Amino acid sequence: MTFFLILLIGAGVVLYLWYAAIVRRRNAVGEALGSIDAQLQQRHDLIPNVLAIARRFLEHERGLLEELTALRARAMPKLGERDFAGIAEKFRTEEAISADMTRLFAVAENYPELTSSAPMVEAQRSYDEVEANIAAARRFYNSAVGDLRNAVQVFPGTLVAGLAGVRDLPPFFEAAEAARQPVKASDHL
Repeated sequence: MTFFLILLIGAGVVLYLWYAAIVRRRNAVGEALGSIDAQLQQRHDLIPNVLAIARRFLEHERGLLEELTALRARAMPKLGERDFAGIAEKFRTEEAISADMTRLFAVAENYPELTSSAPMVEAQRSYDEVEANIAAARRFYNSAVGDLRNAVQVFPGTLVAGLAGVRDLPPFFEAAEAARQPVKASDHL
């Protein structure tokens, strides 16, 4: 009887410790998402300034400028998203913004008066800094997601995940398909 009681208490302690570990890891994912959102907010704050500077010179690229404006409007409400099911869509929208901003800066290279403009040079430098910070925040997020997934998927995590409020596992941030393709120098010459 005493052995059974000790075994029951031991199992309860193990389950509680696993529950606490899952909760800590779920909160770490939320913290990592907060870091990404802080950096994305900085990027979203930069976009109108970059577009205002670029509009003076890039009349022929009106479609790109309008697409960036529309993507930003679609992405802004998703900042702060914590529903793991909606995070994948948020990441896809942000990847589209990143791709369009890269395209904008590449197109700007064809306009020497734009690329030599001090406000544009400063905006591009600020944007590059924010992108580096976003990349670091995404690495932290992926690490937190990996830890949470391991805690949930290893027994007894599967038993206590629901109690810890983890019903869906968050997605990893993955590079867009275009970013996975090898770079061909001939495409840029």
